[in-house]
Amino acid sequence: MKTWIPERDKYLDELVRREGRGDFVAEHCSSCPTDSESARKAVFRCLDCSPGPLSCRECLRARHALLPYHRILRWTGQCFESSSLTDAGLHIQLGHCSGSSCANPIPTRKDFCAIDINGWHNLALSFCGCDQAANAGDFVQQLMRFDLYPATNVEPNTAFTFRLLEHYHIQSLQGKISMFDYYESVERLTDNTGTQKLQTRYKEFMRVVAQWRHLKMLKRAGRAHDPSGVAGTLPGMLAVQCPACPCPQVNLPDNWETISDDLKYLYVLSIAIDACFRLKRRAVSSEEKDPILGSGWGYFVEDAGYREILDQYQAQKDMSTCTGLAAIDHANTKYHKGYAATGVGAVVCAHHEFMLANGVGDTQVGERYVNMDYIFVSAMLHHLVVNKMITYDIACQWSKGLVEWIAKFPSHMQINLPEETTGFGIPKLHYHSHKSEGHAKFSLNYRLGVGRLDGEGIERRWWWIQPIANSTKGMGPGRRQGMLEDQWGYANWRKFVTIAWTLRDRLVAAVREHRDHKLLLQAFTESLDPSNVAQWTAQIEAWEKDQNLPDPYSVIASGPTQAEIRQEISQEESKEAAKPGYVPLHDVSPAGFISMGLELEEQQHRLRHDAKKATSSKLCTLVERRHALRRCLIKYRDLQAVYMPSALPVLAEDPDARLDVELLEDVRLGLPSDINHTHRARRIEEQIREAQCYDALQDLRNKLYALAHLHKYKKANVRHQGPNTRARADISKQEERRDYTAATYRRARRAKLALSRPGDWERTLCELRDDDIQHMTDDDPLHTTKRRKKDTPGVGEGHHTMSWIWRGADASSSEGATDSLRVEWIKARARSMRWEEETKLLPEEMQVKDPQLREELVAYALDQAAIRRSMRRTFPGSGEEWKAVDDIELTPTDLPEVDEEYRDIVQMYELDGEDLECQQWA
Repeated sequence: MKTWIPERDKYLDELVRREGRGDFVAEHCSSCPTDSESARKAVFRCLDCSPGPLSCRECLRARHALLPYHRILRWTGQCFESSSLTDAGLHIQLGHCSGSSCANPIPTRKDFCAIDINGWHNLALSFCGCDQAANAGDFVQQLMRFDLYPATNVEPNTAFTFRLLEHYHIQSLQGKISMFDYYESVERLTDNTGTQKLQTRYKEFMRVVAQWRHLKMLKRAGRAHDPSGVAGTLPGMLAVQCPACPCPQVNLPDNWETISDDLKYLYVLSIAIDACFRLKRRAVSSEEKDPILGSGWGYFVEDAGYREILDQYQAQKDMSTCTGLAAIDHANTKYHKGYAATGVGAVVCAHHEFMLANGVGDTQVGERYVNMDYIFVSAMLHHLVVNKMITYDIACQWSKGLVEWIAKFPSHMQINLPEETTGFGIPKLHYHSHKSEGHAKFSLNYRLGVGRLDGEGIERRWWWIQPIANSTKGMGPGRRQGMLEDQWGYANWRKFVTIAWTLRDRLVAAVREHRDHKLLLQAFTESLDPSNVAQWTAQIEAWEKDQNLPDPYSVIASGPTQAEIRQEISQEESKEAAKPGYVPLHDVSPAGFISMGLELEEQQHRLRHDAKKATSSKLCTLVERRHALRRCLIKYRDLQAVYMPSALPVLAEDPDARLDVELLEDVRLGLPSDINHTHRARRIEEQIREAQCYDALQDLRNKLYALAHLHKYKKANVRHQGPNTRARADISKQEERRDYTAATYRRARRAKLALSRPGDWERTLCELRDDDIQHMTDDDPLHTTKRRKKDTPGVGEGHHTMSWIWRGADASSSEGATDSLRVEWIKARARSMRWEEETKLLPEEMQVKDPQLREELVAYALDQAAIRRSMRRTFPGSGEEWKAVDDIELTPTDLPEVDEEYRDIVQMYELDGEDLECQQWA
């Protein structure tokens, strides 16, 4: 850019040069025949053709006989003015593709308007009315065969070019540009000065676009190839289906129903359910004014049957007893006044994030069970045979009455959901919002057969669609539904054409992660007692078979508190004092002496913390607190003379231990951990310090819990500057308390280390780094910096170990420590198993088989078939594309018996050493 700045004048001059004739100043047309008696005057320039000499009227008309939508300028002698091909005499005869003349042309009105991507065009058109009219078709057909879409089928006087409709269609799908903004931009291309009066065609444009979207869906679904035509369209037929989800007689082997139980997960359909309250629709228009084109043919449920069911149910009565998510707790209180729909509920395939056919429906009053049940059943009617894994953010609550609610639906809407073939899970990011008791069976990290499914794919679908939420909010029912279905169809198609690369990248990552976690599990297992491993394995395998057993992923015990330790020491001293001949050294016991020292240490810490941010108005308070602390320190020195006499000479020589100073918060106390003294005093402080560590850890966890909830509340509910400032202040206070508690733990641990020296206790009371202070749902701090789109995503449960402070490693007894190790080991086992399942699931998902072609299919169907064949060839890919697949341990014996074609695809993963080299994918 810096090199361009000095050249600006040159660029500007060339830009202005185009406003005149430039180098083309010849007065006569250079395109006229050389034998012409007199060359005609050159006055016309085409803005859409390459720059060149000006043309005369006749040459311009001849050159643009098949280019009627070019914009024309006319040279007046001093400047250019707007003109048109119609002004140059261009006339278009429809219905005669051979170029022959029509014996009975029927001219359109003089103001006939065709709108193209470069603006408005007044065309001189004539329909065919001669004896060839039967072949030419009616007026609508003649226009459409000339790539013009009429605004109405009755005496059309406005038409939109197919090029315009295709251009807007892609812009609306990829760029989410609104219809109004696009239409306005085309108007500005025609006239950006406001001097030319253009009759608005916005309503016509909206109507045509709605029809265009619908026709495109019908075309892509092959309805033009079916003898039954549009009327024969069945429910869900216009939806783009996921090619990787299990579908009998399409991509499953013949023996998929009879394989062993340990491989049944390979053929399970994983789906995700959720609702989005951004996709509202105001109570405007009606189906009579704006009818739904093909209700139930695409992604939305059939509207009439859906509303008939909803009318039979009153307000939602079931409220969640598990979680505070808005899905249930606000089922009846979601703002709905003035809205015909408060949002949409949807079902997607969870592994590949395809919207399912008939898997979308409007919600009227929040996310009620009846809405979500009906939408779920409608989608599952297309997948009755395969086993199912259902993820929902309230699956623990919703699954309880699902079968009972479905049984109340009409017979044609009832499906069978056997317990042994249907599983339920909670998406990973939503899982921590639920109660921990008895919920491990809903965790996708621990459930058998789900691979690396996270269940959050539907949230990514909401993020993708939300840019058009405002555009669809004010639409009528038909146009809104048509636009949303078109958007989801486009999203499905983009996933369809890129799924080969998506699955390839997932397989590369899965193989690498499985290898790493398998090695980690092996090393972890080798470091443990074999008898413990055997016991834990039996326990977790029993739970995986019967999940009504106690949850093995919860820690049984935690370390003792300071109060418990002090009570235990007091009981010991009472027993000691009861012995004959016992003479106490002082009224204060040794335990009381140590407790007093710890309390003074805490006072110093608080005073030091408050002094850093004290204002002038609080200096007097600090002075009073220091005087009180001085009196306590004097008493403590008297006790030290009793219980630590050898410490007094050491403290007397240390200037940091003097009491005749102003900043008493920095005075050295001289606890046993600081000065080597009697075994009795050291043992008491050692026990109390250990308990202090556990108390500080628990307090730190509580602070982190509170911080997480404060952040979540602020994000969900706080708006505007004032409330945000107050919320930020509350968070800052909690952060200060968190840091204070972390400092307390570090201080206690340093003392514990001085007293106990390094040992096995450090496995549970680890050194507390800043990176360790994070909530259990947080990513690794090293990965939470701002990332670009293509950077490595933040780590989750399957990729990194949770901060040690949440491992339940605060158990002081051997039983508690062993229990913590047990939980960590079975989590490591689960991570390794999930990655192994992923390496087996992905090759199964890559089995794409072509539908049988019929001879009578024409070019469009052949083109679509060619796309699918190309995709199938893409999966094996070239050797270069698969070099990053590292050590894939899959053989045909790992999978059920299938035909030779299937076996060939499995064998492609048996790579040699040359394929083990990593590379960046292009």
